[in-house]
Amino acid sequence: MLERFLRRLPDVQWVRPEQIHLTLHFFGATPAGDVDTIDKAMSCVAARFTPLTACLEQLGGFPDLTRPNVIWVGVRETTGELFSLQNVVREELSRLGFPVERRPFRAHVTLGRVKKRITDLGTIIGKPGFKFPTTAHTLDHFNLYQSHCLPDGARYEILRTYALSKT
Repeated sequence: MLERFLRRLPDVQWVRPEQIHLTLHFFGATPAGDVDTIDKAMSCVAARFTPLTACLEQLGGFPDLTRPNVIWVGVRETTGELFSLQNVVREELSRLGFPVERRPFRAHVTLGRVKKRITDLGTIIGKPGFKFPTTAHTLDHFNLYQSHCLPDGARYEILRTYALSKT
């Protein structure tokens, strides 16, 4: 079903499957010297959380479905721990002086970026028979990535991995 959806939208630059991720915090340009500070803080954050289970569901678009620039799929986690994790990450980074997003956290993964205007994504995903396949996934770690902006899309390099390891 998802493959048929993707073929209906040829003017979207799709994220490669191995590059798909959920963003807890976006840093922007960050000096290399700050990586150790971030690393220490995120190691402490990860030690406060246990693995959690989440599902991918409900396609959406930013800024909305009528004129999307980005196509995404929502992440649902019913215990509230994902939002707690993101909040602790934000608070810790703010305490260290890093700028943080003030808009509410919307748990999602980006699937693609629209190259040519799609007039109404809602019409496409609202067609009878279209349903995003939901599958539960265990989230047992998070990564610190470095983004590389390339002509064919961003590539993400893992700099550090943090296991959710509260015992």
